[in-house]
Amino acid sequence: MIYDKYGVFVKWLLSGVVITLNLVIVQIASTQEVFVQTGFEEFAVGDPPDDWEAIGGQFEVSKDTVKTDKQALAILGGADGDGLGIPIETDNPLISAEFWIYVEGGGRSLNIKFASADNIGENNGCTYINWDADMVRLYDGGAWQPIGEFETDTWKYVRIIADFEKSEFSFAFGDSRDDALGAKAEDGLPFRNPALGPTAKWFAFYTWGMAAPAYFDDLLVYEGADALDLAVDPSRKLTTFWGQVKRSW
Repeated sequence: MIYDKYGVFVKWLLSGVVITLNLVIVQIASTQEVFVQTGFEEFAVGDPPDDWEAIGGQFEVSKDTVKTDKQALAILGGADGDGLGIPIETDNPLISAEFWIYVEGGGRSLNIKFASADNIGENNGCTYINWDADMVRLYDGGAWQPIGEFETDTWKYVRIIADFEKSEFSFAFGDSRDDALGAKAEDGLPFRNPALGPTAKWFAFYTWGMAAPAYFDDLLVYEGADALDLAVDPSRKLTTFWGQVKRSW
């Protein structure tokens, strides 16, 4: 009957251990900073997202071509050198981006940059990724190099991890987030030029010779190379645990 005598104490001891572990999980999760997490629902239709840097271009929140919910970001065109981006402040040399993308067929589309320059328009020291017809490719400072085939006129999920210490990045995509995270990534892809600093300063969309529009949904930009677990809400885990403790009593 030792359990009868000490059962209450053991329950409280185990409860304390689990609470401590949950708090550790919450603390670890909170150290991986998220810079952007949006489905563009909070922005006004017909305009670029609020608080983003926009230089010319036809950048607007749209209801026309959408993957989730009711709105997405449309990159419809622009003059050479136009751009739309959001600044990043981090000490981490690794940074990741995930998003749904729909590229219309018919020619060259937009560029995406993780940039290390202070100026959003600077093209050195960055990833330089471009979609052209049914191909995704990079510019290595001397020529366009193919990354792989990329189907147009359908939604695909993309994940990019940029390493500013090595001036290289990885690229993966699939028909869903799970597919993209589980896919074999193209690793060791070079920046356009070596990084101008140790960390990213911008995540930006950029137009140059653009002929085919593209649409983005569920954009996620965050520190590190470890994929965020979007199914886990640390506060909900604690609430669930306390519900279990109350039921055990």
